[in-house]
Amino acid sequence: MDKILFFLLFLTASFLGYWFLPHKSRSPFLLIASLFFAFSFSAGYSCLFLFNIVIIHYISNILKNKNDRGKVFYLRLSLLWLIGNLCFFKYNNLIFNFANLLLPIGISYVTFRLIHYIVEVYRGNIVNTSFIELAVYVLFFPTFLAGPVDRFPRFNSQSREIRKFEIAEFNYGLLRIIYGVIKKAVIADRLAGFIMPVLHAPQGYPRGIVILSVYGLAIQLYMDFSGYTDMAIGIARLFGYKIMENFDKPYFKKNIALFWRSWHISVYSWIRDYFFFPVFGCRASKAMIYLGTVVTMVVFHLWHKATLGFLFLGIYHGIGLLVWQLFQVVKRKYSFFKNVHSYRWPGLISWFITFSFVSFGCIFFNSNITSAFNIIKRIFM
Repeated sequence: MDKILFFLLFLTASFLGYWFLPHKSRSPFLLIASLFFAFSFSAGYSCLFLFNIVIIHYISNILKNKNDRGKVFYLRLSLLWLIGNLCFFKYNNLIFNFANLLLPIGISYVTFRLIHYIVEVYRGNIVNTSFIELAVYVLFFPTFLAGPVDRFPRFNSQSREIRKFEIAEFNYGLLRIIYGVIKKAVIADRLAGFIMPVLHAPQGYPRGIVILSVYGLAIQLYMDFSGYTDMAIGIARLFGYKIMENFDKPYFKKNIALFWRSWHISVYSWIRDYFFFPVFGCRASKAMIYLGTVVTMVVFHLWHKATLGFLFLGIYHGIGLLVWQLFQVVKRKYSFFKNVHSYRWPGLISWFITFSFVSFGCIFFNSNITSAFNIIKRIFM
């Protein structure tokens, strides 16, 4: 409760200060507020984030005055530093095993924004950016903890825009926050109270209850994560920022490819644009595209956590996407599948298969590998 009260007081003070200031003072004020928010979690790691922002801003200025060969060197240097930072803090337990080294809150999203920024500067898509503009984008407190990972040009154009307070935008922001709180605190948390005892000891419950709990877990994860996203988008709207959506009714999609285009959109699109296309190429052979699909899914899931369960989940979804891609080849070759797929009932079946496939994968998201296989054993054996 103390943390909630602190955040409400902080949000109120930030909101009032922001709108009472003239336009030219709002970005510096928002940076100060975001730094205060970050420092409330860890002063040391916040200094690390600031240091990285300074480095990337400095290198971005160098890139504007270098020839192509020099630009490649500085781009690789900055990427090596940022990715090295992320891997060190997220995966040190696998190599160094620093037991007392805590994962910096927000490091993934900070790193993703900085990589996006420096790559787009290298490509010539971002020019004439001040340090304050970059820092506000990276540390913007409504999206600091759990995203979404918006793109810099879209975000910064809103920072530069002279806006007046609008009651309609304020009301939308409040409603979105309330919507997110309901999804997180009312639905997700209460649903977890019902399903977690079942999934932790599946052998003590009937098979049907365990299956329903697996579907409930999928809904609980969605409500939990999308609830945080709704709150982030709503808080950002209080300050006049329209942040990109992170979910687009993912559980209503009729195939696994559509699901992934609508789930955690900001990070999935980031990995597609800054990992899949640069590594495997948008015009690669079919074999490379198939390999890249599986590897990208593995990278996406290991980004969450470096465990055997997430490795398995990445392979699981990678194979799911691979099967869907191969099915598209079959559909183009045989008209029978096109005709059947256009009817209503096959569409409903496709939705149920997709939802079931995703739901059963959630077992590995929320459990260790042993517990996950115990659940599967109880369902199928």
